[in-house]
Amino acid sequence: MSEPKYEKRSVQAMASERSTCGIRQRLFTRDDGVPASITYLTVDDAKSHWHGHTHEYYYVLEGEGALVLDGERVPVVAGDCVWIKPEARHWAEGAITSLIIAMPALDPADIFFEEPTPREQQAHGIAGG
Repeated sequence: MSEPKYEKRSVQAMASERSTCGIRQRLFTRDDGVPASITYLTVDDAKSHWHGHTHEYYYVLEGEGALVLDGERVPVVAGDCVWIKPEARHWAEGAITSLIIAMPALDPADIFFEEPTPREQQAHGIAGG
């Protein structure tokens, strides 16, 4: 019998852990060999950060608050989806529970907290600002 061509994961079965943005439960990660990582997130004391290559889609499941994107506060409510492109400094605030889809699947080495140096910009193929 062949293996199923799907895999089901449940948030209730996933361990919770602290992340840059709050409390997360990682449904699918880079280590699973998937093209996109999927994380269930409850925003809590999020820190400003950016990614050199990763695109993130924040789909707000419940609550309201804002995503701060390159200094612009973008209000969000349940049902909103925001595409965060690489290099956008961002964080979330408010009482938000969201599903985050990252493409390619998030590599922890692609999370940065400071402005990129010229050497980092060159190494990651990012335009200088």
